[in-house]
Amino acid sequence: MRICVYGAGSLGSAIGGMLAEQHDVVLIGRAANVEAIRKSGLELRGIVKKKVEAEAHPSIDGLAPPDLMLITTKSYNTRAVAEVCRDWINADTKVLTLQNGLGNIETLREWLGQSVICGTTTMGASLASPGIVQIAGVGRTIIGADIDRESAVYISSIFRKAGMPSSVEREIDGEVWAKAIVNASINPLTAVLRVANGALLESRTTSRLMSEICLECEAVANAAGISLPVASVYKRARAVAQETAHNRSSMLRDIELGRKTEISSINGHMCLIGARVGVATPLNRALVAMVESLESRPAEKG
Repeated sequence: MRICVYGAGSLGSAIGGMLAEQHDVVLIGRAANVEAIRKSGLELRGIVKKKVEAEAHPSIDGLAPPDLMLITTKSYNTRAVAEVCRDWINADTKVLTLQNGLGNIETLREWLGQSVICGTTTMGASLASPGIVQIAGVGRTIIGADIDRESAVYISSIFRKAGMPSSVEREIDGEVWAKAIVNASINPLTAVLRVANGALLESRTTSRLMSEICLECEAVANAAGISLPVASVYKRARAVAQETAHNRSSMLRDIELGRKTEISSINGHMCLIGARVGVATPLNRALVAMVESLESRPAEKG
């Protein structure tokens, strides 16, 4: 199968690298990462150790449409990706989004139609340097079967055969929200405190704050009519933080590198929906304000 990973940063490169041993994988990413992969291949480190060859490009220009396109870009690029790919993919191309945050699937289906499959993953990965990805945990990938169960089952099997635990769920909205809540309680705290994920569990204060953020987000989800897949998202957040204890979250890395974060589509989106359904979100609003203030500062040196 020809698979295009659009957004080959840390997560996209990790998934693409694991799929590349069994499939024809094309990575679309930033110039530095593309150049390194072209020159020396893609190296996976951490709990997965391998070096693979994969085709890499800075854009889709001149490329044939794939059988499957995985979208792993930052959520603030979702609309731009949909516009670029709208006339590129064909009727046989399946599109799977594994992005962070809320609102991505609605945007993609608005532009690309019902060929878009919604998914979510808890894989923990970071880009150690261009062409080198550190995988802290393979996590679990869930593929939504709300519109195309046959394709969802097939894609899930591809992930499992590549060493990534995967399952299929019809009610994918709850899973997407659960991941967004986990991200909302981990990522901004690591960005503000400048710590790896596991450090949040070492303090009673930050553990309690994580719990309170989860409860606030759960209240928003319940008011919005979302059926969450677990009784306590906080327990899942703790498990994710433990499994990726040494991982520096993508939001923390964005702050360190002076890049825009996904705070608006995670905690910011919680605030927007909270206002719509009448649920106050003071903790999420505070996190948005703090992370946005950090975004305006120059990249850290060293």
